[in-house]
Amino acid sequence: MKSELRRFFLNLRRDMEEGEIKQISDIIFERLIDLDLYKNSKSIFVYVALDKEIQTQKIIDHALKTGKEVYVPYLSNKIMTANKLESWDELVEGSFGIRTTPSEISISNPDLSLVPGLSFDSHKNRLGYGGGYYDKFLKKADTISVGLFADIFKSVNIPVFDYDIKLDYILTEKVFI
Repeated sequence: MKSELRRFFLNLRRDMEEGEIKQISDIIFERLIDLDLYKNSKSIFVYVALDKEIQTQKIIDHALKTGKEVYVPYLSNKIMTANKLESWDELVEGSFGIRTTPSEISISNPDLSLVPGLSFDSHKNRLGYGGGYYDKFLKKADTISVGLFADIFKSVNIPVFDYDIKLDYILTEKVFI
């Protein structure tokens, strides 16, 4: 069931125009930086967007400019850690083509974790890419998790298993759940 949903949402995302993703991402950025949970966070774990994911460059730039500590995913031996990013210049290509930092400074409990995915539901369940990296990270971390999604990727119900971790919040260009 999850694999069919992943295929469906990957195809839907592939069909989106670059301009549409940019516009949605800009709205999400504005909504995010207005939230107290963002304003009050000193450390932020955020993905570096690939393809047509909700874009995070403005979020990362804003966080760095306002003195927040920024951490990005680093994958090694099937484990994801949140490693410190000082600037865009240090980004290198890591596992699965994901841009990451070679920094060995990591954090286990960032104040805020911004999470990507393919779909979500109103119960704050998330359909990820199938690796379980974020579920494993969020299970151990004492962090506030926010999934960033385009509203069009909402599902009625995401199938949930014992190892799936529910997000604390969902943020789209239209709703904050």
